[in-house]
Amino acid sequence: MVRRFDPRPLPAGTLERILHSATRAPSAGFSQGLDLLVLEGPEAVRGFWRATTDPRFGRPYSTAEPPVLVLVLADKQAYLDRYAAPDKAGLGMDVEAGWPVPYWDMDAAMAVMLMLLTAVDEGVGAWWFGVFHGAEALLRDLGVPAGRRLVGAVALGHPAADDRPGGSATTRPRRPLDEVVHRGRW
Repeated sequence: MVRRFDPRPLPAGTLERILHSATRAPSAGFSQGLDLLVLEGPEAVRGFWRATTDPRFGRPYSTAEPPVLVLVLADKQAYLDRYAAPDKAGLGMDVEAGWPVPYWDMDAAMAVMLMLLTAVDEGVGAWWFGVFHGAEALLRDLGVPAGRRLVGAVALGHPAADDRPGGSATTRPRRPLDEVVHRGRW
């Protein structure tokens, strides 16, 4: 994950290919309850950080200035409506309680992974992060329809020359494969 970006804009077509990849993610029942809100340019990015600043800390979560931020939005109602359609009716998934896992979030996460992988293929840096403060006001100010939930954001751009891994990735070891994978039974 890139946390420091070079301010250069992305090459022509790169952003479109990254965004297009997200539309190829799995979608339960082909509900397609994913929306991507693209914020481009320094002013839009700074506005995002201002809107999501937690006043308890008095400073933005980050000072990163990627050329692009993609807000990833899940539309739960698209899934509930899809599973109320005649070809899916009777499964009990036309209500939220009928879903063992919120696939609107799962499918959004898969779309994010495709964007991250495409960014790597395009030679672009990316950072997937959560938005923990100010999301409702931000979405309202950006005109996002009610019912959409901000799952997180993807920052995209060229890594800055001084970008280095930091935080938990440098202080916590990755779990070994034999601790993660359980074959046949636990």
